[in-house]
Amino acid sequence: MDSKRRFNIGSRRLLTTAALALALGWPAIASADTAPVTPAEAMSMTANSFAGALLAGQMAAGDNDLENAIAFFRRALQFSPDDPGTNSQLFVALMFRGDIEGATAQASNVGGNIQLAPLVSLARGLDSFKRGKYDEALKQLGTYKDSDIDRLAANLVSAWAMAGKGDVDGALASLDGLKGPDWYKVFANYTAGAIADQAGLTDKARSYYNNALFDEAGVRAAPDTLLKIVTALAAIEQAAGNTQKALDVVSVAEGYGLNDAVLTPLRDQINNGVTIDGKVASIEAGGASAFFMLGAALNQGSADDLVSLYIALAAALDPSDPGTLFLQGQLAVNAKDPELALSYFSRIPADAPQYRLAELQSGLALADTGKGDEAKAKLEDLIAASPSDRRGYLALSAIYSSDKQYEDMARVLDKAVEVIGPVPATDDWGIFYRRGIAYERLHQWHKAEPNFFKALDLYPDQPEVLNYLGYSWIDQGINLDKGLDMIKKAVDKRPDDGYIVDSLGWAYYRLGRYDDAMSELEHAVELDSSDPTINYHLGDAYWRNGRKLEAMYQWSKALSLDPEPDDIPEIKDRLAHGLPDLPAAADTKKAANAGSTQSPASDDPAPATAQ
Repeated sequence: MDSKRRFNIGSRRLLTTAALALALGWPAIASADTAPVTPAEAMSMTANSFAGALLAGQMAAGDNDLENAIAFFRRALQFSPDDPGTNSQLFVALMFRGDIEGATAQASNVGGNIQLAPLVSLARGLDSFKRGKYDEALKQLGTYKDSDIDRLAANLVSAWAMAGKGDVDGALASLDGLKGPDWYKVFANYTAGAIADQAGLTDKARSYYNNALFDEAGVRAAPDTLLKIVTALAAIEQAAGNTQKALDVVSVAEGYGLNDAVLTPLRDQINNGVTIDGKVASIEAGGASAFFMLGAALNQGSADDLVSLYIALAAALDPSDPGTLFLQGQLAVNAKDPELALSYFSRIPADAPQYRLAELQSGLALADTGKGDEAKAKLEDLIAASPSDRRGYLALSAIYSSDKQYEDMARVLDKAVEVIGPVPATDDWGIFYRRGIAYERLHQWHKAEPNFFKALDLYPDQPEVLNYLGYSWIDQGINLDKGLDMIKKAVDKRPDDGYIVDSLGWAYYRLGRYDDAMSELEHAVELDSSDPTINYHLGDAYWRNGRKLEAMYQWSKALSLDPEPDDIPEIKDRLAHGLPDLPAAADTKKAANAGSTQSPASDDPAPATAQ
């Protein structure tokens, strides 16, 4: 099983405020005498209508704008203070905002709703935990057990509550006796080590940390926790004068594949005799670490309710933790809010292991705010400061790619290849892949193709490379069978990737296999209905299969989804005239090539992460 998917989180709850009304079985507007309203009407009615304020709050929640959602829900409750749906939505919004005190105060207004009972217990338990009322915290946290993840979170924070009471032995015993899935162990061992370390029990802390470090399956599935383990254990060895042992700890993490961008600063600190601070600073920070570790381990790069909740709670308990700030920035990037992402990344101190990654991410986020020149200058400086770090070249090349400045993209990646030298590492496949893309966009196929081959030499069967190379061959009318096989293999490896499935469908279209094209493109639209190119292609396939009304619908939809500027005239022409009839005896492939063209895959590198 993929280590990233090891966690069986049991019954997952729909907790986001956008889905709350549906999850709790209430109508979106919880009032018997309220007529349906449009979003525009809701905004205009906000000041003097329960319905308007409530709908505006739900709209804000749907946009992940929790600050305004909370304000609107509070406004709605001024008109109908006892409305159960609004009270519950306000409570959930406060929890996802990380306002533990506010959520606890609001909890008494949600009634006896069974679905919210675990979250109410969590809010009350954490409120007591923050105020140092550890016995009450233990009582409330003991009822937070809706899933395996819930139980683990509650047990980890409960151990910190015991330590807060001064019962360190009891805290360690509770963690030693923790029952649950095997993946509990790495989190329990780190937490036990951190509690022992804070209590001055260095030998015990070292033992727990080593148990966690050599739980290979556990740390590979939880790289952010691995970074905490490495930092804490290296700090202990450094303080004991065991410099080589401290370096060995870093090397073990490197062997597990932990990002060297976060390990290099630690190694430099050890070699330069700079003291590493590996202890958890406070009981509250310990509780925060529990939510951070689990939220980070669950984070798969896409929206997830429990990730958002746990990271918000981690930030509420320890707002300055660099790991939490970095992950908050990543979540903001995923939510396409670069300004918010920058606000988190900018708070990460220069001596934190996550600092360089945050700076790289900041460069990409700056570009997303429209400050392309500033972003390029920042990334050029980062490359100059650390020319051996490939991530800088990838990030800068991504910005040039977005700006369609392919000569500059190629220049940056040429420099990266010079730095790599004659013996590239497996991880360098991305440099060659994106360099191939740059030259393909420059219509220099004789330079592009060898880079794709090199990427596949380093990372055989990498689906993005298979997809791009296979499609490029088909697009040029060469190596048709081999190209199609490559794209099929890419789809087998990424069956849920709409872009790659689209490539297969469009390859069939290019080959004149319109039935097959339509089938694959319909599936691609199911996977990603908001992509204009996929909808555009499906329209073409429908037309060639005689389904002209559906083709017109898909083209209209593509036009509404902000397509590439170069595609807009072609889509409008199709809406006005359709596709030309195929010549009776023409080469089918040439006729198919009268349709639109596509880039076979997204060529922007994935954001740099600590994983």
